[in-house]
Amino acid sequence: MTRFSEAAPRMFPGADSPSYVHLSVPNRSLGPAGRRCFLAAIAATTLGIGTAAALIGAWPVMPFAGLEVALVVLAFHVVRLHDADFERLEIDAHEVRVQARDAASTTSFVAHKPWARVVLKERGSRCTLGLAYAGRVVPLGRLMSDEGRRELARELRGRVAVTAN
Repeated sequence: MTRFSEAAPRMFPGADSPSYVHLSVPNRSLGPAGRRCFLAAIAATTLGIGTAAALIGAWPVMPFAGLEVALVVLAFHVVRLHDADFERLEIDAHEVRVQARDAASTTSFVAHKPWARVVLKERGSRCTLGLAYAGRVVPLGRLMSDEGRRELARELRGRVAVTAN
């Protein structure tokens, strides 16, 4: 025999799920394996040319070739640190939640929906987007282009109050 609460259909299916979710992630054209191959190709080319120059007597080129490869490795490492970055905006009937990850730090912000405002600031062709609540403004759309932020502001118009400055 099953209990009534298990057998009865849910009165509000999806009441636990947010009514609107927007997820932004970085646009990466190369995955980790592709980046390793590309880095190996850059390093092989640079060190190969440096070695050829050293063999014909231009040995002072080698430290600079090594420095160049080290700086490219450092740049790729910084990109790798941001592979898991994301920004998630959830809007339900009562709350607006923003979760964001930037390198190793994760932030979370919850606002009461009727008092939250989306702020769009235009500066020529550039724009910034943020969620304002209780005297604090949390940035939105950090991983998006200016046009993407404008489009997100248009999507949010019917869900949360949007103010333009």
